[in-house]
Amino acid sequence: MTKVKIKNKPSFGEYLKGRLKCIPVTVIMALFIAFCIASIIYFIVIGQYRDITIACVYMAVVAVFYLSEYSLDVRSPLGYVIFLMLFVLFCFLGASFNLYGLIPPLDDILHAAWGIVFSVIGIILVKSLIGFSRTNKSVIACVLFGVGFAMLLSVVWEIYEYSGDCLLHSMDMQQDTIVHHFHSFLLHDPYDNLHTVEINGITKTIIEYGNGQTLVLDGYLDLGLIDTMTDLIFCFATTFVFSVALAIDWCKGKYLYRFLIPASRGEKYGKGGVLIEEDQPANDFSDDGDKAEPATQN
Repeated sequence: MTKVKIKNKPSFGEYLKGRLKCIPVTVIMALFIAFCIASIIYFIVIGQYRDITIACVYMAVVAVFYLSEYSLDVRSPLGYVIFLMLFVLFCFLGASFNLYGLIPPLDDILHAAWGIVFSVIGIILVKSLIGFSRTNKSVIACVLFGVGFAMLLSVVWEIYEYSGDCLLHSMDMQQDTIVHHFHSFLLHDPYDNLHTVEINGITKTIIEYGNGQTLVLDGYLDLGLIDTMTDLIFCFATTFVFSVALAIDWCKGKYLYRFLIPASRGEKYGKGGVLIEEDQPANDFSDDGDKAEPATQN
């Protein structure tokens, strides 16, 4: 990998002034902030105060985006900006506007998209700390780190969901699932951890409360395990497919790479994905949102 050293890094104000000249990215961020502000007003009017905090947190994503770009000295292409902000938007809609209830597959779709969003972030971290890739071996290592990083964050997120459900009784992020069969070591008599009892065709489960009331379920209730494992599987599957596609694309012209992967300064590709090395002032931030500015390589 090639680590490009940039002298006279511009201040954050200079970076932001130049970055805001990229009209498509600026419009996307402005529209998202406007939607968050409108949502906050709406939640105040209807008295849905819990979601006011959620809206503020999602609105802060815009500031985090610009601070991250500046800190890591990268420029996100328009393709990734669109994909990222759509991902954040639908997470917000699902959490605060009951879109998860209206569109049941949405949670799985977002966990699948998670694999791409955070794989890219992992690749950015490698490029920022080590440098951008020149060889096939180095890009494969970079992509593999992105896959591992995405899965790590996915596991951390599931731990967060489990902890939230345990500590806050008003939450159920690890959603329950009604199942009609399962198999268990524990129910085998005698218990020996070698033989299972398979329970099939469950049509009814009766939950009896201490006060004598009962609740009848049309099957057996799984408490979040299926939801957790499904989320992890969707994330892994998407991450794996994305990593293979990215590795192939690297050898075939870097079209997907340039469309989704933020570029470090000094990293610019010409026709056919050939790396262009030019001298350019270190503090030059143009308004081209899809290309990174070349810089002097030391």
